[in-house]
Amino acid sequence: MNQSNTSIGPELGGAQQVSSESNARSDIFVARHPVFNAKSDLFAYELLFRNQNEDVASITDGNAASSQVILNAFVDMNFHAIAKYHPVFINLTGDFIMGELPLPMAPDTLIIELPEEVEPSEDLIKVLRGFSNKGYTLAINNPDLDQPNEALLSTADIVKIDLQRCDRERLAGQLASLRGFDVKLLAEKIETHEDFEWTRELGFDYFQGFFFAKPKKFTAQSIKPNRLAVLRILATLQNPDCDISELEELISNDVSMSYKILRIINSALYSMPRTIDSVKQAIMALGLKAIRDWVAIISLTDIDDKPRELVALSLQRARMMQSLAEHKQQDPDAAFTTGLFSCIDALMDQPMGQIMSELPLANDIVRALLDHEGAMGELLEFVLRYEQGDWDQLASENLSVEELRQHYLESIQWSSDLINEIS
Repeated sequence: MNQSNTSIGPELGGAQQVSSESNARSDIFVARHPVFNAKSDLFAYELLFRNQNEDVASITDGNAASSQVILNAFVDMNFHAIAKYHPVFINLTGDFIMGELPLPMAPDTLIIELPEEVEPSEDLIKVLRGFSNKGYTLAINNPDLDQPNEALLSTADIVKIDLQRCDRERLAGQLASLRGFDVKLLAEKIETHEDFEWTRELGFDYFQGFFFAKPKKFTAQSIKPNRLAVLRILATLQNPDCDISELEELISNDVSMSYKILRIINSALYSMPRTIDSVKQAIMALGLKAIRDWVAIISLTDIDDKPRELVALSLQRARMMQSLAEHKQQDPDAAFTTGLFSCIDALMDQPMGQIMSELPLANDIVRALLDHEGAMGELLEFVLRYEQGDWDQLASENLSVEELRQHYLESIQWSSDLINEIS
């Protein structure tokens, strides 16, 4: 989308700027991963960050290097803005745990993750109890379930179990060893909805992984009525023959849609010189492409049996792909649409191929969504790697780590602001 009259967001660069006083601070990657409760509501985020050269630094003094990355990240970034005032899990180093460095956040916002490599000594237990007395929530990663450390578990509030590393056949029996402690159980690295259901039946309280961004197991049943209606709207919007009069009628016949469109265009996302009070005026002010995008976004948010975080992720990808495409002088409209529909299979619980057969999308977007091929496919793959923390695999032309991080943080802020306006 060009930035003249078709952009559905404010000019890029409006997000919080990040200091570049030193290479150590500007070379920090950052990402967030959601943690859900048993109802698929967002509970917290785990924050991931790493220095671009941390692997090199860790050869000599990994603990100190990681601690400096944490300090720099909190000095330079507003993590309340990233986490949207949800609690955050942070895997702190031994220095932080043992009190050699100050904790970067208040007790009601920080969940301290204990690194697996830290030995549960008497001194450590004493320090952890001190944190607990101050109100901090403590999480331990993958404890020995066959011989649980009672002193360590007695200080913990949350126990994290890596689903990709545990013995699944023995897990149910092993969890019995934790029942006597006052802890919540968190299953991490959940890849499928089936694993989510299984861990929920086992009694886990919290769930982490990208299962929420994948469709449930495909069945022969048809698309649910509320999702079918959304798909029909999306098909109409993507039809190149859809003109202004058809779009105006589509919006005007839906009171809720009309209200949300007018609310958005008159919000801080746009600084209109005068109030826009009709759908026709909105289309004339923003242009056909921008209004199509808004209707698509609002329609996706109306799917009420999926986590709000899934729509937020779609918007976040769309915005980041748009801004990266502008930087790389690629088609920002195609990039935005590709990101927006990157989770459509999870939203519809249908195979991506079937959905693509029902949406009249451009061939380059279809190739990107189905096979990650072409320029849009490469860009989508790049954004996916960044958000998943697979930073070693990133290769970017003429983009520094600081610039990549800024694109990511701005997309988070934009998607959050947008969802708030729609809600």
